[in-house]
Amino acid sequence: MYPEIISKMAFSKAHKDLLLKLYNKEITRREYDRLVQELYEPIPQPVEKK
Repeated sequence: MYPEIISKMAFSKAHKDLLLKLYNKEITRREYDRLVQELYEPIPQPVEKK
């Protein structure tokens, strides 16, 4: 993968940064997967009691 392709693959700026770190071998695939999961996992909203 080249950085131009990474730009097209990325969902957001944060995701692009993670892809570049993975490409440059600054993080492992396992770390990348965990960080993407944390980045895009929806945060549960507290239920309001009436």
